[in-house]
Amino acid sequence: MEAILNKSFDFLVSVAKHYYVDSMSQSEIAKLYKLSRPTVANILKECHEKGIVEIRINDLSPLSTEAGKILMNRFGLQNVCVVSNEADYTLTLYKTCQEAAAFLASSVFCDDMRIGISWGTALYHTIRQLPKCGYINCEVVQLMGGLGASALYYDGSELAHILAEKISAPYYPVLSPVLVKTKELKDALLNEPGIRESMEKSKSLDLALVGLSPDKPDDSSLVKAGFLSAEEGLQLAGAGAFGHLCGYHYDVEGRFMDIAINERVVGIDVHDYLRIKRRIGIACGKQKARAIYSALKGQLITDLVTDELTALQIISFNN
Repeated sequence: MEAILNKSFDFLVSVAKHYYVDSMSQSEIAKLYKLSRPTVANILKECHEKGIVEIRINDLSPLSTEAGKILMNRFGLQNVCVVSNEADYTLTLYKTCQEAAAFLASSVFCDDMRIGISWGTALYHTIRQLPKCGYINCEVVQLMGGLGASALYYDGSELAHILAEKISAPYYPVLSPVLVKTKELKDALLNEPGIRESMEKSKSLDLALVGLSPDKPDDSSLVKAGFLSAEEGLQLAGAGAFGHLCGYHYDVEGRFMDIAINERVVGIDVHDYLRIKRRIGIACGKQKARAIYSALKGQLITDLVTDELTALQIISFNN
C-alpha cells in the first residue's frame, strides 16, 4: 500500500485533513491506509515542508509582529513568537501556550531528538496542548529536581512524563527536590543510579524547553513552592539576582551567579545547559519582563514565546 500511494498531492492533503481537521491520531490514520505510524509522521512532516499545512497565529496584531522582529534582531534569537494579549491574564497565558505548542509541533520537534524540560505553569499548558504525535528515536529528560507534592501538576517529572506520552518517547526523571540543604547532599543524590543516568543524558541534549521566573519574592517560583522563604528571596534580589532558570539564579546580565544556593541545585550542570544548541523559553506576564530581559542579554535562551505586553516591556528596557 505504501508503494502504491507514492504520496501524491491529493493523498498528502487527505492525510493532513484526517489529522488536523478530523482529529484522527497517527495510529488511526496508519490503520486506515495500512501504513506504519512512522510513515504517517513523515507524511505530516512533508505536508509542512510542501506548504500543504501551515500553522499560523491568525490574531497577531501588527504590533506583535513588529515586537517579535525587534526582539529577534536585538538579541540574535532564532525565533520569537509574540502573542496579542487578552483582557484576562489566564486567557493570555493559555493562548500564549497554545501558540507555543503549535510552534513546537510544526517547526521544532523531529525524529532523533533528545529533549530536556524544566518546570512551570507555562510549560504545563504548552505540553498539555501539544497534539499527540509519535517520533522515532526520541527521548525526554527532566532537567532538574522537582518542586514537590504541592505543585505536582506543573512539576518537572510530571511534565517530562506528559511530554514523553505526547511524542511516544521514553523519559528520564530526576526524583529529587530541585534544591537541597547542602552541596554534599546534592553530590550524593547526583550519584544515585537513576538521577545519574538522567544527568548523563542531559550532557547531550538537542533541545531544552524552559520556564523563566523572577527572583522577587512575590513572583518567585522557588518562594511559592516553599524552597526559599520570602526573606531569602529578598536577600537574593539584594545580592543582584534577577531571575532563575532550571533552579539556577542569574544576574542582570544573564550570567549564572557564583553563589552558594546555586551549588545546591540538583539538575543539569550550567555548562551542559549552555551547550544545548536550542533553548526555548516560554514565559508570560509583565512581572517576568526583567527576568526574561536578563536571560536574553546573557543568551540563556535561543528562542522566546511570550505575550505582547511583556515583549513591549522588554523592548522598553535600555541595553
